Amino acid sequence: MDIFQKHPSGILTSLYDKKNYQGSNPFEARVLLVGRDPNWAMNIEELTIFDMVKEYLSDGVSFWKKYKIHHPFLHQSYNGEGKKYHKAISRLNLGSSFADKISFVEIIGFPTTGMSSTNYKLFNEYLLSSENKNHLKELDELFNNPEKLIFLSWGLIDYLKYVNKKTGLFQKFTSIDKNSMVRTDLNKVGNIYFHKHFSMGISTATLDKISTEIKQNLL
Repeated sequence: MDIFQKHPSGILTSLYDKKNYQGSNPFEARVLLVGRDPNWAMNIEELTIFDMVKEYLSDGVSFWKKYKIHHPFLHQSYNGEGKKYHKAISRLNLGSSFADKISFVEIIGFPTTGMSSTNYKLFNEYLLSSENKNHLKELDELFNNPEKLIFLSWGLIDYLKYVNKKTGLFQKFTSIDKNSMVRTDLNKVGNIYFHKHFSMGISTATLDKISTEIKQNLL
């Protein structure tokens, strides 16, 4: 297992310096699918899909429309980390017509590698780092926009509460009580939805509910 760290790829870092999101620009998109960190295999530059990765990070909307998949991890030649996560998202059955309406953002805005769950201390350091400060401010602005539909995995609640204690950002999350929610279902608080992690056995029923919410609001 690779050690959790910032990704050493200068190419990936350069791409994220230009766009700290995937898919559509989050300020223009209606739907935000929020993850923990943009995690890539340590050897991503050596893989056959790396040219597709560069194309995707440069213009995720055009990529989706061109290849009819929302992420290069769904390409048949790739079977590494992250495929399960994006296969679950593909089960939302949102075609490429939604490409300009959906943005994939993480609470860390620079590329990482390795499992963050193996080093929570370092993850929290990255989260609150000066390098991530402006990214968190942008997310706070986005999360306070009532026009957005925001989907977060269950575990992000605690991280956002932690950031609030340290910075004052994400104030609206301080009153959210996980004990009042059903972890295996889709939970809604205003325009924000909480669900089981896409790669942690999220149910077909929950995926169907997410898909319905998106389609009813966007179509």
